[in-house]
Amino acid sequence: MAQISLYIDDITAARLNAVAKARRMSVSKYVATIINGSLSSEDAEETRKKQLLCELRGSLDDATFTEPPELPMVAESIRRYDLI
Repeated sequence: MAQISLYIDDITAARLNAVAKARRMSVSKYVATIINGSLSSEDAEETRKKQLLCELRGSLDDATFTEPPELPMVAESIRRYDLI
């Protein structure tokens, strides 16, 4: 099991101990709960962003926003090798 050292002031440590005791948890368990909650909310936010992007896909209705025509193979090979 991993270990973490927290360097906090005495007042914060006392508050942390009091809250953990009130919840009938060890300080380690209480801190782990806080960390897991924070990570879960970050994961939820990331999922929400991905879902929003999926919903936006294809929503642009603009005739000028089209895929360019495919170049003939000769022109494409000249363009690619011209960069080297």
